[in-house]
This record gives sequence, structure tokens and C-alpha cells, in this order.
Amino acid sequence: MLKSLALSLTVSLSLFGAACATTSDAAPAAPAHRASTPSDDQSLCVQTFTHARTCSDAYIPALVDSRAKYDIPQGIADQVKADRDAVIAQARTEWASDSTDAAIAQNCERMAQSANDADRDTARSCNAKTDCGEFTSCIMPVFENHFAK
Repeated sequence: MLKSLALSLTVSLSLFGAACATTSDAAPAAPAHRASTPSDDQSLCVQTFTHARTCSDAYIPALVDSRAKYDIPQGIADQVKADRDAVIAQARTEWASDSTDAAIAQNCERMAQSANDADRDTARSCNAKTDCGEFTSCIMPVFENHFAK
């Protein structure tokens, strides 16, 4: 029943990169108000997912609900309708390994190369929030923007 959820949570880490990727062939945006390097982007990514890890109780159900809303991966919406608590429990189990320092660092290393200014600013703003509900509400729309595409 939950076999696609493993991919779901592994991909949640890569969504930070997807959320930061530019998908338009339009002219480049105006220069950033703050220069960023791959090292800065890696650090911001690690900070974001470390924050998500400290907020697992709020973050995991929100991630599951967001994925169900867009049925990403396909079939998760039906799984959540059938037994949301079981999907969340499975997600928590998978998150335990997906959110280790090593897993976060490895995924963020790859993602740091595709960041954009809007998502950097959003991530910085979200990371400044100390309340887990506020952090999760702030960061989840970044992921959802890319679920809908």
C-alpha cells in the first residue's frame, strides 16, 4: 500500500532543488540583491532541511497532505484517503533515514547548483521562524509550486 511513499520522501529532499530550479527560458532576472555561491546555497539547503527535521511533527503530515493534494507520486492521494495515519507513520519511518545529516548534505550538495533568488529569500524567511507550524506553512508552498507543474 505504501510502496510509493519511499520515493515520495526521498524526493522531498530533492524538491528543494526542484523548487530552486528555474524552468523558464525567459531572460535572466535582475541581479540578486545578495550574491550567492554554491556553498551558500548548500548551507541554506542544509539549514532548511535541518529545520524541517526539528519540525518533523508538523512537517511530515504537511508534506504527506501536499503530496496527496497533487497526487505526487501517483497513487498517494488514494493511500491518504484510505488511511492518512498509516501514510504519515510510514513517512515518519522513512524520514528517519532521509533526514540524517549525511542524507541531507548529500542531497543538498547536488541541489545547490540550481537555486534561484526567490526561493533563497523564501527559505531564509521560513528558516527565521521558530514556530514549527509557521515554518512548515511557510516552506510547503515552495514545494507545492512544483507539485502542480
